[in-house]
Order: sequence, then C-alpha cells, then structure tokens
Amino acid sequence: MLKSFFNSLEDPDRPLLGPNYWSLKKMGLLLHYGKLGNIFSIFIHNLGILFVFTQYVELYLIRSDLDLILTNLKISMLSVMCAIKANTFLLWCAKWKEVINYVTEADKYERNTDDPNHVQIVEKYTKYSRRITYSYWILVITTGFITVLTPISQYAFSSTIRESVRNGTEAFPHIFSSWVPVNKNVFPFIWTTVAWHTHFCIYGVTLMMAFDTNVMVTLVFIGGKLDLLRERCKLMVGVDGVTMSDVDLTEKLRELHKTHVLILRYSRLFNSLLSPVMFFYMVMCTLMLCASAYQLTSATDTTQKLVMAEYLTFGIAQLFIFCWLSDDVLTKSEKVMLGPYESQWWLANVKQRKIILLMAGQLRIVPVFTAGPFTKLTLSTFLNILKGSYSYYTLLRK
Repeated sequence: MLKSFFNSLEDPDRPLLGPNYWSLKKMGLLLHYGKLGNIFSIFIHNLGILFVFTQYVELYLIRSDLDLILTNLKISMLSVMCAIKANTFLLWCAKWKEVINYVTEADKYERNTDDPNHVQIVEKYTKYSRRITYSYWILVITTGFITVLTPISQYAFSSTIRESVRNGTEAFPHIFSSWVPVNKNVFPFIWTTVAWHTHFCIYGVTLMMAFDTNVMVTLVFIGGKLDLLRERCKLMVGVDGVTMSDVDLTEKLRELHKTHVLILRYSRLFNSLLSPVMFFYMVMCTLMLCASAYQLTSATDTTQKLVMAEYLTFGIAQLFIFCWLSDDVLTKSEKVMLGPYESQWWLANVKQRKIILLMAGQLRIVPVFTAGPFTKLTLSTFLNILKGSYSYYTLLRK
C-alpha cells in the first residue's frame, strides 16, 4: 500500500522532483490556486505566526518554572522555524519556482542520453533522492505522531492523571504549551485546545516534509550535476587516442563552460533563498538540542525519556542531513576540476592545452552553501553546533 502511494507521486513531467513538487503544491507553497486560493493559502500559513505568538505569551506566563520553560522553548523554536520556512517561501515564491524549473529542465536534459556512465549517475542520484525524501517523511511523521499521541495517551491510560485534572490539582498534559483565551484545563476547552494543537502539529509536519525535502533533493541534484560535468570533462579532448579538431574542442568547451556557469548561477540563487533560513535554523537548533538533552537527562518518567530521546534524534538527524548534503556538494565541486586532467590532454596541441587550462581555471569556482554570512553548511559546522549545544547543556546542569 505504501509503495503504491509512493509510485502515485511520480510525475513524468518532473522525473526527479515528482514527490517533492507534489508536497509543495499540497502545502500551498507554490501559490498556483488562483487569486482567492492564494489568499486563503497565505492566510493559513500566517495562522502559524499567530500560534507562535501564543506560545511566547505562554512562555512569559510560565517564566518561573524552568522545566516548563525548556519544554515551551523546545517546541516554540521549532514552530518559529516552520513559520520562517513558510513565509520566506511565499515571499520568494517566484525565485523558488525558478530554481525548481532549472532542476527539472536540467534533469530532463541529463536523462536524454545513452552514455552508460551518465545513465548510472542519473539513476544513482534519483534513487538517492527518493530514499532521502521518503526516509525523512517517515522520520517527521513518526515525530509528529509521538508528539500528538504521548500526552493524550498519558491522560487516557493513567487514572491518576485523569483524577488530578478533574480535581484541578494538575494541568491537562497538552500537546503544546501555548496561551488560549479560555481555561484550557476544563471541559470542553480541553479538547478544543487539543484539536487546535493537533492542527498545528499536522501543519508543521507537512510543512517540514515539503520544504526540507525540496531543499535536500536540490542539493543532491547539484552534486549529481557536478559528477556529470566531471565525466564530460574527461571526454573533452577525445576518446581512445582520437583527438578533436580545434573547432570541435572549442565548441565542446563552450558547452561545458555554459553548463558550469548555469550550475553556479542557480546554486547562488538557491543559496540566497536558503541561507537566511539556515542561519535562524542553526541558532534555534543549538538551543533546541540543548533543551532536549537537558530534559532527557533530568526526566524521571520512562515515557518522557523516550519522547525526549526521539525528539533529540530528530533534531540531530535533520541538522546532519542538511550539513552532509551541502558538504557533499562542496567535495564534488572541488573534484570537478580534476576532469580536464583526467582527459587525454597530453594528445592536444599547444593551442588546445591553453584552452583546457582556462577551463580548468573556471572549474575552480565552486558553489558554496551558507547559513547566513557567518558559516558554511559543512560537517564541521554540524560538529560545532553539537559542541555548542553541549556547552549550553553543561551550563544548565550547573
């Protein structure tokens, strides 16, 4: 059943981005519904900002309880990121569409080949994209289910908690910590608040599924495109000892240069859209991991420990995937410049060798993805964030 659902998401017009484009449309991020539909979509996304505001109002009201503050911060920081992702995507929707169209058209161009090496690379990055997309979807959905069901199940299966809620000695274990203009610990407002929280949990889950996997697959494609460019550079002079004429080599290099310039152009456009989001994400993630680790080590209930462990795992996995894929693109872009030297350059004449050197110099320009103006998205950054989170954690413990 799950396999048939995934197969239904495939789109012949978008052989790489099929599932990702589907999720972006379903979330209303592409603004393709017409004027009224787009207004409604923007309204729904801006409700998320209202929900974030209520979380910070609640944070002020519970400022005397450290454990409640950490619980609120952990969730509210993730909510802030969801609001930032949604609204920046809507604000720069035209530019995002430009990046998506480039990936789609460039991917179609790469699939129109009979070269076995090229076919293998295309199949590899396509399968890799699907594995990342579906694995991440499952991870996010699992986290969402646990977030919603854990407090509700605690109330449903614990007579002690139910009795404490009834006599007012204990608050109802709500999904999120947010302010509402009614007493959310008495019937019927308990279940009204639960429905309100469940809605935003589902919204956040589906938003992360759409936004994050679109970013991940774009990074995978750029890496695959660089691999294909390197393969073409290996054949730039000729094959099996047969060299090209000056005119043919010049035309070949012009095509390779154009391909590399397009990769750089759209990588920079993509980074201009992603970098502000990742800057806020890095800051929020550092604090979120710290809060999760503190609650995990200070929790006494087994169920609570399992929930904290899963939440901590999700935060680390999400951060790792972004840094891993960005670091992989950086590594592949540095290896592209080896392509000209892996060709039959020694068979070229002096004029051709000069042109090849110019091409090798062009390939030294690499696409870099950043988190704001301060740091690159690399595995080193990932480790630094974990170190920073641990430092804040030890400070809290003291």
